[in-house]
Amino acid sequence: MSKIAWIGLGHMGIPMSRNMVEAGHSVRGYDVSESAREKALANGVDIADSIADAVRDVDAVFTMLQSAKVVEQVVSGPGGAFANMPKGTVVIDCSTIGIDIARTLAASAREQGVGFVDAPVSGGVQGAEEATLTLMLGGDIDHVAAAEPLLKSVGSYIVHVGPSGDGQAMKVANNALMAVGMATACEVSVLAQKLGLDPQMYFDVVTRSSGDSWVFRNWFPLPGVVENSPASHGYEPGFMIDLIHKDLRLATATAAEFGVRLDTAAAAAQLFADASAAGDGGRDCTGLALTLGAEVQIPASV
Repeated sequence: MSKIAWIGLGHMGIPMSRNMVEAGHSVRGYDVSESAREKALANGVDIADSIADAVRDVDAVFTMLQSAKVVEQVVSGPGGAFANMPKGTVVIDCSTIGIDIARTLAASAREQGVGFVDAPVSGGVQGAEEATLTLMLGGDIDHVAAAEPLLKSVGSYIVHVGPSGDGQAMKVANNALMAVGMATACEVSVLAQKLGLDPQMYFDVVTRSSGDSWVFRNWFPLPGVVENSPASHGYEPGFMIDLIHKDLRLATATAAEFGVRLDTAAAAAQLFADASAAGDGGRDCTGLALTLGAEVQIPASV
């Protein structure tokens, strides 16, 4: 089994690092949040005092962080992973950071004698919990070959998309589809509620009709219908509104570079931006339904 450093112990990093431990790997983690460190420790993750301490003498470094800026600081900044991890080892970044930054970090890694694989994921917190994530890998073939056996501990579908940045390209395209579907599911579910339709009956009809989709089926945005949907758990974040908005900005900016219209994605981005401005950015993306006027009773304890 391998010695792993895991940087970023949030909603995704906690279950993913736990799955690494359960697969028999030795995992040393780091996060700025004390509560995140405590949760990881309870899962069998050793906790490091710094990034430099986390990455020393490991076989691979995983990162799962919320923004490109943070990933850049963690892997290539002063005291970061590139400067302190063993030569010849690989950083496997599971964050969504954008194409250009992934390629820049891969080039910086090569200059310092280490590797970098962009390996964004799809499947949300449930996929992370169940180790059924889809992982889209971009990078040099030898670095990808080193990453793939380790990724089997956290995902069920692992694909080498192409060179550095191509994993991010695939994630941008996928998440634009998902985010538009989520926005539409929230809008129309609020309409169905206003029309007086029973939520369960509405769900049952749509999932047997042409309006069905993965997002609607798994992340139905009204509570009490889909047990694993965040909507049924007080809209606690699995995939926050602020993060889905970030991904949509990446998609629309990338499309603009290539002269491609993403009008529906731009409209969805505005809906999530409005939700964030209304103070709902920390909710799960299904919480857009609340911003749009869904009448929902959320338990006071949530």
